[in-house]
Amino acid sequence: MIQRVRGPRRSVAGSAGLALLAMALGCRASHKHADPAETDPSDGGSTGSAVDAAPPPDEAIPQGPVEEIAARAGHLLEAIGRGDAQLATDILFPRDGWLATRDAPDPGKEWSRRVETPFRRTIRALSRRHADFDRAQVVSFELGRSMVQQSPRRHGWRKPLWTVHESRITFVIDGRTRTLPIREMTAWRGAWYVTRLR
Repeated sequence: MIQRVRGPRRSVAGSAGLALLAMALGCRASHKHADPAETDPSDGGSTGSAVDAAPPPDEAIPQGPVEEIAARAGHLLEAIGRGDAQLATDILFPRDGWLATRDAPDPGKEWSRRVETPFRRTIRALSRRHADFDRAQVVSFELGRSMVQQSPRRHGWRKPLWTVHESRITFVIDGRTRTLPIREMTAWRGAWYVTRLR
């Protein structure tokens, strides 16, 4: 059974969001997935906070403001502009999430074939046409209107994860407003990730 939730596109913009985006767009180093369970070696292997917070459930739907996805969208535009998919790995559906949620004989190989390789190819293809994307200033990120909760099934998702289609990034380059559609995003542990860029 597939559950659908329809609603207006949700846009992230405003001074707080744009300040965060400006900082994100200023980054020129590789951006990696944030792992809530990652430890800080300086404190003897415990997590960075005084209280260890458990990550959200794998199937948690993202709630509240989505400024952080707008910042990651800035990394995506930068990756396209520079032709380097490594700069946008924080918006790509994580391999460890795929391993934890997919029913496949070799989920790691499937992630490579269905998520990572197409993402890298699309970044390279878009980069050949849009080298100016690294000068983009993000205006807003809009989540698609229809969210669908996938039913667990054989050779598919093992958990009822949420997907959304036709999200888009609105940005400005040299005074001209443009948009970049994202074909499919999937929620994992309360955050949205790209599973199909084009």
